[in-house]
Amino acid sequence: MRHARAWAAVVLLFMAGAPALAGDGADPTAAGEAVLTLRVDGQLTIDPEGRVSEYRVEGKLDPAVAGMLQRAVPAWRFKPILVDGKPAIATSPMRITLAAEEMAEGYRVKVDNVVFWPNTPEQHAAAEASRMAHPDMRVAGEAPRPGVRILSKTMRPPVYPPEMMQAGVEGIVLLSLRLHPDGSVAEAFASQSSLLNVKGRPEILDRGRIMLERNASTAARRWKFTVLAEDAATLAPGDLTVRVPVEYRLGAMTEGGSLAGQWRHEFRGPNRPAPWLPPEDATRVRVSDLNARDILAGRSPFELSDRSVIGKAL
Repeated sequence: MRHARAWAAVVLLFMAGAPALAGDGADPTAAGEAVLTLRVDGQLTIDPEGRVSEYRVEGKLDPAVAGMLQRAVPAWRFKPILVDGKPAIATSPMRITLAAEEMAEGYRVKVDNVVFWPNTPEQHAAAEASRMAHPDMRVAGEAPRPGVRILSKTMRPPVYPPEMMQAGVEGIVLLSLRLHPDGSVAEAFASQSSLLNVKGRPEILDRGRIMLERNASTAARRWKFTVLAEDAATLAPGDLTVRVPVEYRLGAMTEGGSLAGQWRHEFRGPNRPAPWLPPEDATRVRVSDLNARDILAGRSPFELSDRSVIGKAL
């Protein structure tokens, strides 16, 4: 019943023409889709040739999901990682996001995305220690990337839009932020957004997503970060880009923690590329991949050599 009440409130809100959305036409490029998503956190090791030598997942998975991953992950191939110029064994945190689409005979499950960034303080510390020990670590065939760390400094969260709060609507916005070398925000771009656990007419729900995107982007322009680099003034826009999820949650707002292993319903918009990033980097991260308080900067040295596994049914 809670979802039904939330949907009714959203209808009344937007059919009445909320001032925050005045002037917004129906944008066909922003159309969302309903999808079930599940995150699987774990760790993956590749050998010097880029083959998966070992992987493990954290927590308990449904046996059917675990079996799907057991068939799929060992077949993945990666670009070898060079340490001191030589291919090396390398280990990285791993997050797989699965998406389930309802079919006549059940559900079709596919790999929605996979990212290789540290997720916990311990993983961040290990990644930093590895970077310090091997500053020239890089992907085979690519030039070394500049050493840069970006840390949060001042990130005052946005005010929950009262219309959305009264409607009981929760959501999440993935922001791509281009920073100035001094850590201030040069540009804030809403790359993707989702409404959580609410159903209804897509054109109405899309307007709710846009409201949250505008709200999050406005707040983020006042944020401050610390950029640690030898010469921050020479960094390219991609080196000064961070991705931050902004969550709008009601009862769960202060709980934190990972959502790994739990299916959730999203009404999700398209993953739009930040205009300052090259196409191959712009949409590698999606709104469904991150937890609250995750901050992703730069690129992981782990890179699939065949990204056709993304979107492939398991």
